[in-house]
Amino acid sequence: MNDEVKSGKQVIEEFFSQIEDLEGLDKNTVKLLLDLHSEGKLTDTNIQNALSELLQNELKKAEVSND
Repeated sequence: MNDEVKSGKQVIEEFFSQIEDLEGLDKNTVKLLLDLHSEGKLTDTNIQNALSELLQNELKKAEVSND
């Protein structure tokens, strides 16, 4: 058993180092989160704005493919 208590930063870094290996996640969303994290811009506002932009882009793609 590992008794080491990890810091919040260690937990977050471990999560982001393994996020691409998690099953069932949207690859575009994962890339977006990784990019924000690597840029030091992982804030609520930036996540919401980026996800909104991603959604709008996906809706446009769906619209074009339905035409």
